[in-house]
Amino acid sequence: MTLVDRIKEIISAAEIDAGVAIWHIESDTRLDVKGDEPFPMASTFKIPILATACQQLTAGLISLDSRLPLADEDKSLGSGILPYFEPGLQPTLRDLLTLMIIISDNTATDMVADYLGGAEVIESYMHELELTEIFFKLNCKDLLRHAFPPEIADLPVEELVKWTAQNDVLRDGLCFSKGPDNNVSTANAMNELLHLMNGDLFPADLRAVAFDILHKQQFNVRISRFLPLGTKVAHKTGTIGGIRNDCGIISLGETNHVILTLFTEWDEAPVWNQPVAHHQRVFEVETAMGNIGRAVYDEFADAD
Repeated sequence: MTLVDRIKEIISAAEIDAGVAIWHIESDTRLDVKGDEPFPMASTFKIPILATACQQLTAGLISLDSRLPLADEDKSLGSGILPYFEPGLQPTLRDLLTLMIIISDNTATDMVADYLGGAEVIESYMHELELTEIFFKLNCKDLLRHAFPPEIADLPVEELVKWTAQNDVLRDGLCFSKGPDNNVSTANAMNELLHLMNGDLFPADLRAVAFDILHKQQFNVRISRFLPLGTKVAHKTGTIGGIRNDCGIISLGETNHVILTLFTEWDEAPVWNQPVAHHQRVFEVETAMGNIGRAVYDEFADAD
C-alpha cells in the first residue's frame, strides 16, 4: 500500500475531511491528499504571523526586545494565559511570539498582529511570497466573534465564556468558512511557507529563533502523537469547533526532514454538549492524525 493510500484509509476510517501535504525536504518528494483544497487554518495562521515578524525583524523595522504593554482591550477569548494577567504587564516581542506559538495564546497573537500592522500586512506578505492560497483576514478576536450570534458577539470575554457553556457556536459562521474572507490555506501552501522559513528566507539567527520557538510547542497529541520518543518536531496546532490542524517539520535525522501539514474537519455539532462522547470523538480524530504522522515518519525514516 502506498503512503497516500494509507493516509486515505486513515481519513476514511476516522470519518473526517482532511487536507494533507507532505514534503520530504532532502529528496524533494511531495505528496498530498486534497493538498490544493482550502481549509480554515484556525490557530495555524500563527505561522504566517511568525513569518511576517521574521520579515520585519530582518528589515530592522522591529526588535525582539521591544516591550508591548498589555491592556484590557487586548484580551481575547480562547486559548492562552494573558487574559488572566493584570493590565500593564510589558512582555517582549520574543515573549509574545513564544506564547503565541507554544500555547497558542490568542491575546499574545493579537498584540503581535497589531504590532506588525494588522491582518492586511500579514496577508500581503504571504502573497508577496507568491503564497496566494493563504488568506489572512481576521485576528483572533474578530475570528472568534463570528462564532457567536451578532447580538452577543461584542460582550466581554467573561460573558462569552458563560454563554458557550450553555449554547453551541454558529456552525455556519465565517470562522468555519473555506472562502477567502476567512483565514484559510491549502495544505500545500502551508508546506511551501514552512519550506521557505526553513530555507534562506531569513538570516540564520532569525531562522534559529523561529524554529526554537516552534520546537517548544506544548500541544503534542496530533502529528507527533505516535512518533518515537525524542523525535524533534517544530510545529503549530490549530483548533476551533470541529477543526483540528497541525503543521510542522519532523526531524528524522541530521539530514532527513519532512514537512507535514494536516488540516482536518469533523462534525462536532452532535456531541458539543456531551462531554464523554465529545472526548471520545476528539480522541479518535487526534489518533487518526497521529497515525498519519507515524505513517509519514515510517515512509521516510530510512531516507537519511
